[in-house]
Formats: sequence, C-alpha cells, structure tokens
Amino acid sequence: MRFRIPVLAIAGLAFLVGCATDGVEEYDPTRDWSAEKLYREAKRKLERREYLSAVEYFETLESRYPFGEYTQQAQLDIAYAYMQQDEFENAISAADQFIKLHPRHKAVDYAYYIKGLCNFSRGQSTMERLFPRDMSRVDQSWLKSAFADFDTLIRRYPNSTYVADAKQRMVYLRDQMAHHELLTGEFYYGRGAMVAAVNRAKYLIEHYDRTPYTADALALMAKAYTAMGKSQLAQETLDILALNNPDHDALQPAALSIDE
Repeated sequence: MRFRIPVLAIAGLAFLVGCATDGVEEYDPTRDWSAEKLYREAKRKLERREYLSAVEYFETLESRYPFGEYTQQAQLDIAYAYMQQDEFENAISAADQFIKLHPRHKAVDYAYYIKGLCNFSRGQSTMERLFPRDMSRVDQSWLKSAFADFDTLIRRYPNSTYVADAKQRMVYLRDQMAHHELLTGEFYYGRGAMVAAVNRAKYLIEHYDRTPYTADALALMAKAYTAMGKSQLAQETLDILALNNPDHDALQPAALSIDE
C-alpha cells in the first residue's frame, strides 16, 4: 500500500527546516576584531596583492567603525586597491568620496594623485603594460581629465611629494594631446577638408604651444593654405616657421610649392 503525504504537510515540513537553518548564523572570524586589527589584516592582503580580499576587509572596517583614523586611511587604500585591479571608475569614485568627506585631510593630495593616475591609465591593455602605447590615439577626454587632476594637485598642494611626478606627467600629456590635434589635422588634410585642417593646426598652436608638434602644425597650415590657393597666408605661415624652426623639412626647397 502506498502512503500519500498531504501537500500541506510537505510545505509545513519545508517551513520548519527553513526556520531551523535560518536560525544558524554564519560564523564571522572578524566579528570581534578591533578597527586596528581589521586595518592591519587589510593592509597585509593589500601587500600580498590580494586586492579583492583587501577591499572586503577595508569595507568591513568602514561599516563597523565609520569614524576614526583607520577608517579614513582605509578609504584611500580602497581607491588604491581598485586602481591596481584596473577598476578605474571605482577607484576614482572612492577617491572622490574621500575628497568630499575629508577635504582638509593631510593625505587629500594623494586622492587627487590617484584620480590622475587612473585617468592617465584608462584604456590600457595588458600588452600595453609591456610596450609603450600611443597616447595620442587614446580617448582624449581621459587625458584631459588626468591633466586637470594633476593640475589641481599642483595648484592646491605645491609642497606635496607627488608634485614632481605630476608635473612630468602633465608635460607628457600636453605633448600627446598636441600630437592628437596634429594627427586629426593631417587626417582632414588627407580628406581634402582644408579649412578643418587649418582649424586643428591653429587650435594646437594656441593651446599647446612650445610642444614638439608646434612646428609641424605650422607646416600643415602652410600646406592647407597652399591647397586653398591662399599663397600669402601660406607664405606668412612659413615665415613664422622659419623664424622659430629654420631647419624644418617644410622649408627645404623641395617642399616649397607655394607658387606652383
């Protein structure tokens, strides 16, 4: 004979089992840890490059001890840990939160530095860590954001230990942004869009003067003016080029085709 168990009885049994398991709390080994112990363990994970575990410990520290020196430092360390994992959005968000919560903190310059590094590194692939990448072809909004972050750091915290590196990166970024403008201008020139080519060259000269690409921008302008039949403007541009870069290739006899 088969016994049939009512559906309601099965449901009731399941409910009782669920209640029994719900009453069992998962053991948390960090439950009784102090803020200092949580922070030291998180730093140990960070030093071992166990970034996910480090972030978990830092966030646990934040939730249990929302105030205090260890928690403030943990917020910066979270930004660093995210940056090391190439999670640049999360790193920037963490740095921004730190700046907002602790605008007078002694380490707020580091938060701006992290933001700059993150924007500087955006779009970087694994292979590009081994070989230099052409920054002029990277999304320029990232480079401009990095430049702005480093600029803020230098202006607000001129005595910061990160200023020297920030200045070097700004020079490099400025050169790469100038190169981007030149490449864009040359693209327009190659497509026969001479006015656009001239405008790009002018923008480069006005915003990125004294870069390695300023002379090339003048040469591009002269070529575009020549193609447009504006010989006088072309010659005036070449005169400026000759005054500043007399050995430029565009001034060699073979390159001078203004009167042709």
